[in-house]
Parts: sequence; structure tokens; C-alpha cells
Amino acid sequence: MHSLTQYANNRDIWLNMRDEFPYPFTSKDAELFINKARSSRDGIYLALASESEVIGSLTLQIQDDIRRYSGVLSYWVGKQFWGKGLATAAIGAISEYAFTQLGLVRIYAKVFSTNIGSIRALEKSGFEREGYFRKGVYKEGKFIDQVLYAKVV
Repeated sequence: MHSLTQYANNRDIWLNMRDEFPYPFTSKDAELFINKARSSRDGIYLALASESEVIGSLTLQIQDDIRRYSGVLSYWVGKQFWGKGLATAAIGAISEYAFTQLGLVRIYAKVFSTNIGSIRALEKSGFEREGYFRKGVYKEGKFIDQVLYAKVV
């Protein structure tokens, strides 16, 4: 839990996340996050980890009703590990699993237009831009455009 707190407690990560992702990120937040992941029944919650520590997380929330063959992807990686292809590899692996084992036909993610690293990771993983939401989110006192990426089989 210490490494989860250490890597998640970074303002640069928080700036690209929804406000429900806390900053500062405390050990209590890590405990709540882990408990939510363990008890969730709406998808897959994974730790991105090295052999010795948690360095990020990846979530695929499976939708219901008319969107039951779709999943919403979210993820983060500790800043020290940015640019090493870890997000790209994790996105590719969870996509393959979701399509082949879970029977999903669509996975999508919404990212801030300013999050170039995340956009690149999605594109390298075969996701295509489907939409652009001008002033789609409000963060830190300003409006930011949001981009919708999806991958389908």
C-alpha cells in the first residue's frame, strides 16, 4: 500500500484525472481504493505493478443494459514510469482479454486533450479517436477539451 500511496500522490497525475481521484493521495485513500476494487462487481480493477511495488492502476468498468458489450477504460501510471510503454502494454493486454474472454466488442476511454502521453498510449494500442468534446471537463478553475477514444472488434 505504501508504493500505491507514494506514486498516486502526485499532482501531475491528479491533473489528468477526475476530481474523485484525491490529491493529496493518502494511505487512507489507498485503503479505500483497494477496498473498492475488491468489492466491485462492475468490472476489472487491476494494480499495475513491478515485482516489488504497485506503480499504477487500470480499471475496465463493464457497462450494463444496452451498453453491456462495452467497457470504459481508465488508468494511471506513476510519473517515474511515464514514457516507458507500460500504459500501452497494459491497455493492449486488458483490451485483448476483454475482447477474447469477456466478449466485449467495444472499449472506450475519455482523456483530456492536454494529456498527450495518454493519447499516444491509446493510439499505440489500436484505439481510434471518435469524438472531441470542447470544454468537456472543468479542472483547476478552467475548462479543458476532452477526447473520446475507442477500440472495437
